[in-house]
Amino acid sequence: MPRVQTTVVEVDPQEPDPRVVESAAQVLRDGGLAVVPTDTVYGLVCDPGRPAAVDRIYRVKRRKRELPLSLLLNNMGEVAAYVEDPPEVAVRAMQQFWPGPLTIILGRCKETAGAVRARRRSIGLRLPAHMVPRLVAGEAGFALASTSANPSGQPSPVTGTEAARALSGLVEIVLDAGRAPLGQESTIVDFTLSPPRLLREGALAVERILEVVGSLDGP
Repeated sequence: MPRVQTTVVEVDPQEPDPRVVESAAQVLRDGGLAVVPTDTVYGLVCDPGRPAAVDRIYRVKRRKRELPLSLLLNNMGEVAAYVEDPPEVAVRAMQQFWPGPLTIILGRCKETAGAVRARRRSIGLRLPAHMVPRLVAGEAGFALASTSANPSGQPSPVTGTEAARALSGLVEIVLDAGRAPLGQESTIVDFTLSPPRLLREGALAVERILEVVGSLDGP
């Protein structure tokens, strides 16, 4: 795989420099790859509307093509751009736990979901509780196709240093905001099923989800 020059830029997690945000957004608009901090772990992101960029994420991460990516949103209103009529129980979960460490799997995808679905009929969406990825998405003008910023099979990075070490020469820019606040992957719940199904236990406690959705099938 061709190597690229990787620029590592420190960014304040609370008050990101707009110039840094714009730099990352421009990389993505140009079809490049970026690493951004989130509240859970660091994410490897691209423009979901560019199949070549999505394909590059799979190659950089050495990720199986049948495994979908997720989308990091700028705001909750963007859900309607990617899916139609999410079930009421999923809407309750969004209202309760977003922004936060819950990835929600939904069906009835629109064409805008594109290449990140990996030929599946569902898509994962998350609104992170971290200013940097949300601002980058807002500046870029699209949700961020995302997966953890590590080669498959290796631990997910919780610092910018770890992410840069793992992907140096493979991405154009790494935004380093220090340690990810939660340091653990998001919890994933599939709302295409009834009752919803827990796919991965993560930073959001299952007990809290049960208080909102009533019942969950286990993995």
